Amino acid sequence: MSRRRLHSEDAILDATRDLLVRGGPDAATTGAISALSGAPTGSIYHRYGSRTRLFAEVWLRTVIRFQTGLLAAATAATTGSGLERVLAAADWTVEFAVRHPDDARLLLQADRARLLTEADLPPATRQALTDLNVPVAELIRDLATGLFGTAEPRHAELVSIAVVDVPYAVVRRHLHRGTSPEPHRDLIAATVRALVESPAVRA
Repeated sequence: MSRRRLHSEDAILDATRDLLVRGGPDAATTGAISALSGAPTGSIYHRYGSRTRLFAEVWLRTVIRFQTGLLAAATAATTGSGLERVLAAADWTVEFAVRHPDDARLLLQADRARLLTEADLPPATRQALTDLNVPVAELIRDLATGLFGTAEPRHAELVSIAVVDVPYAVVRRHLHRGTSPEPHRDLIAATVRALVESPAVRA
């Protein structure tokens, strides 16, 4: 029988996230993670091997949480029009920030390209980071096809701006200020609608 883990992986990842959000990598020392999570430092090193891998794993978990909700939001709206699916996907960025503000703040801080330069990442973690954006890229193409009948580059770019850039800009500003983006959901939806329904775009 395997030895029961006394300290859950989520507790360690939550502690790492909280320290990264509060003070960046310098604050997320192994000792600080151990003190906040209750997991011995030896247990942390045994599971992750290095802080680099630990940082990568907490970021992977956060991105997957976001993407799971994003795909679910777009899927739940499949009975509606292409526009309704785009609006639902755009709204999820706000919803995620409202439900999980610390996870959302971590998404603003982490740098996938920088993580991929680290030499001590295990191959499986490196591959997970490399493939991380594939589901969103596929969703963007699917939404573009549903909205315009094609996923040609200009349409995919427009959907990317509507679903990613517009809500992200508003959420980013409010998270930096420590305020909620919740009151601006209708404005974001109106902006996305105006963008994708613009006569210049439809021409």
